[in-house]
Amino acid sequence: MADGVALLRLGRSDRAAARARLRELSAEELASACQELRPEARSEFLMLVESPEQVVPLLAEAELVHTVRAGGMSEAAWLLEIATTEQRVACFDLDCWNGAELLMPRLHEWIDALIEAGRPTLVRALEEIELELVILAVRAESQIAIVGKEDVPPVGWFTPDGVVYFGVESETSPHRVHEIAHALFAESQPLYWRLVYGALFESPSEMEEEALRWKTNRLTDLGFPEREQAMRVYRPLASEKVTDWTPPSDASALMSAVSLPRQLRGSLLGEALLKLSGRQAGDVLGYVLGVANSLAVADGLSLSEPESVPRALEKAVRGIDAGLRELSRARNRPPEEVLERTAPLDLFRVAATRDPSLRTPAWPAERE
Repeated sequence: MADGVALLRLGRSDRAAARARLRELSAEELASACQELRPEARSEFLMLVESPEQVVPLLAEAELVHTVRAGGMSEAAWLLEIATTEQRVACFDLDCWNGAELLMPRLHEWIDALIEAGRPTLVRALEEIELELVILAVRAESQIAIVGKEDVPPVGWFTPDGVVYFGVESETSPHRVHEIAHALFAESQPLYWRLVYGALFESPSEMEEEALRWKTNRLTDLGFPEREQAMRVYRPLASEKVTDWTPPSDASALMSAVSLPRQLRGSLLGEALLKLSGRQAGDVLGYVLGVANSLAVADGLSLSEPESVPRALEKAVRGIDAGLRELSRARNRPPEEVLERTAPLDLFRVAATRDPSLRTPAWPAERE
């Protein structure tokens, strides 16, 4: 397996040797090595790769977002240009919302990165994300009016089509709205006219609600449940009420092989997992990661921050460890047998019922 840290270290000391070594690796191996690195170092690694356009699309959606945020938005443009549709959409889903609140400054940041990436990337991305987000971004800093041929347009307003005029607020730069309007009119007129209609007639609150609904559905597909569902992780559960459990028979393992995350190494949970068969361990570990995702949502962590899910996983492991100890003692069974027959979610709930510290956020809200 390629060692991302070693490859990056080689690149810093002997760039030619590093590039020669990287050429020997497949795109999949390069993507895996990249994701081993700290997010802030990944852009440097990708710049060593001969064909990053073959590697970047193989990164997990959330990992691309973490890479951009940790490395700085100055690195966003070239990565967005070669990213997949799913990766670009994830940038908006994971980084432009705080729960149900749309973060307009973050939305503008990502649009600016798309503009820097060039008009083809900008238009492609505006066609991929919810139109509601584009309309809200434009409306946040401009006004739109229809001006007849006999009428005099407002001073300082601009028009791509001679009929619809955009006026940008005096305290903001016209560049963002100007690029969106002109790019869509030039290359995607159906979307341009939908933008105009929505900006003129649609309710901002209804558009934000619709965008939130789509975002929530996609995050569920990425393994992050809705907040109401995520809060089940804190529902009290007495140890004597825990029932036997097995993963659904038609479910596939969320991990093809067990490679313990660092948060599990040395834990009771990690030791128990290693005593299960490979398929069983892969299934159970997938559900453990699901508990961590639920905690990240329930605790209101920023999903675009690289440390949010790892921190939530640390908390999940601490709780599941405690639940395993309690049920092993109560049932006089070894931890691996309890783990094989008990949902990781239930193990955490048992522990959180007894230990109030597990019901506090993974880190204080003010860190967000």
